[in-house]
Amino acid sequence: MSAVSLVSSSAIGAIAGGLFFLGVIPILLLIVLGIRRKISGAALAVGFASFFFSQIVLRIPLLSALSAVPAFASFASGHPYLYALVVGGLSAGLFEETARVIGALCLKKHRSYRDVVSFGLGHGICEVLSVAGLSYISLLSVALALNTDPAVLSSALGEEQMTLILQQVQSITPVIVFWAVIERVSAVLLHMFNTALVFRAVTQKKTLFYVLAVALHTVFNFAAVLLLPLGVAVCELVLLAGGLACGWGLLRARSWFEPKEVPAAAE
Repeated sequence: MSAVSLVSSSAIGAIAGGLFFLGVIPILLLIVLGIRRKISGAALAVGFASFFFSQIVLRIPLLSALSAVPAFASFASGHPYLYALVVGGLSAGLFEETARVIGALCLKKHRSYRDVVSFGLGHGICEVLSVAGLSYISLLSVALALNTDPAVLSSALGEEQMTLILQQVQSITPVIVFWAVIERVSAVLLHMFNTALVFRAVTQKKTLFYVLAVALHTVFNFAAVLLLPLGVAVCELVLLAGGLACGWGLLRARSWFEPKEVPAAAE
């Protein structure tokens, strides 16, 4: 490979920045919150597990297997918006919110507001690390390999595949990383609010709140697809507005899990 084809320093810097904000910072945040005893370790761990098993172990492998089925592939290509609504939105909502229900049922002694926040953080940050953090680790490894010994990769992958990989790595810019961070912030806020909805559904035996969580998850995911043709900035800003609304809802949800003070009897 010629020197012109090597990954630029600006692209490597952008990838490293993405890894820092979507890999290092989330871990540091959890460490700091844990040291300051602001989060519950048990609820955090179950939150992590809820995303890992619902998505990494179950849903993603299932969708990967279904993609090899001609009828499913035909449905995806022939009805992209319906596919985005049902598969990208509804199925994600059903898998993840049901995992939250199971997690809440397991945490019979950990259902305070602090536990809800911890569970939501665990679920959301597990997604950040597995979806975004690992991607930037992979991109950075490839970028450094391309700049160190591109001939080895070229002989292993072939010139055509090498060109595609190089184009992908070179396309990473600070702007792309910025919007990726905004998207993950919005998603974590959604996960935290949905955790509050699901825990209320479990603790108060009100199925409606579980249904609301699934619906909100579906709408959030579908909106990302629906708004993308308007541009990344418009899409992510709308999702951020939705995420901030979820954050406000999470703050308001504190009263769902904290006992109400009983007025002192008049003397």
